Amino acid sequence: MTPIEFAVKTVYWFFLYGCIGWGVEVVYAAIKEHKLVNRGFLCGPICPIYGFGMVGLVYSVSLIPMPESGSMSAVAIFFLGMALTTAIELVGGLALFKIYHIRWWDYSNLKYNLGGYICPQFSLLWGLGSVLMIKVVHPLLARGSNPMPFKVMLVIDIVALVFFIVDVCVSTAAAIGLNKYLREIDELRARLRVTSDKLTTVLGTSAMTADTILDEQKLQLALAKLEGRENADVLRAEVTVRVAELREKLTAAEHDHIGARRLLRAFPDMKSLNYAETLAATRSAMIRLRELAANAKAAAKETAATAAATAKEKIKKS
Repeated sequence: MTPIEFAVKTVYWFFLYGCIGWGVEVVYAAIKEHKLVNRGFLCGPICPIYGFGMVGLVYSVSLIPMPESGSMSAVAIFFLGMALTTAIELVGGLALFKIYHIRWWDYSNLKYNLGGYICPQFSLLWGLGSVLMIKVVHPLLARGSNPMPFKVMLVIDIVALVFFIVDVCVSTAAAIGLNKYLREIDELRARLRVTSDKLTTVLGTSAMTADTILDEQKLQLALAKLEGRENADVLRAEVTVRVAELREKLTAAEHDHIGARRLLRAFPDMKSLNYAETLAATRSAMIRLRELAANAKAAAKETAATAAATAKEKIKKS
């Protein structure tokens, strides 16, 4: 095999196993959360960490000298795969954290984890998966790819590589945008907290809960308590402006910040170094906003159905 053929084959395996890994993640999330979510950092159907892991494993198995049997045992593949994939997961997690100041996955709730990046429970799964891939899946895929002409594989690689590079750029921009978005939310929450403290001073009780901020009816009930208080009009105007700013920014994540929305949904265990509290509050707020939107939609449907039934009744009577 020439160096060019080796490179083309390597790139091919990288993309193929990256896509397979993405599919596994999506299926796992669908079983766990009962919904389909793109669980990759990238927008496209690929998880590079799986591509790197399998390429490294395939070549490690083929390069390590074996006894006369000629093939590595399942036990050896298990430990090799476990060590290699765990190392890649650790390095990948640390690199993403250093670059974006966000932890994209977190195993802190599992025993004996290392910084939340890796844990023995998943390392064992990587080991078992490595045995399955090397002993069963890879031989089948290798046989299927052998008849493929070199030029066809080269074209596939080039097309996939172009899309991959574009995807990396777009997804990187989305991650940077997410950090910017969280910073803006954090600033708005800080300003609203000052206003909320003023409300607490005037009313003698905490009035600005997250639910109050997002639910217009509850907000108006809270503001109604200001009637007759000193500087009520000024404080009411200030609260209205601050709440409107925060609502607008939170709503933007559902409509304008598509990349930020996708990343928030793709990584439910995501943790931010600089905006941990704001990230948690934003998740809760977005869930609440979706609930309110669903309730409003259901109410509108019910009203429309009632109006239609009333109209039909009037027609019958006439």
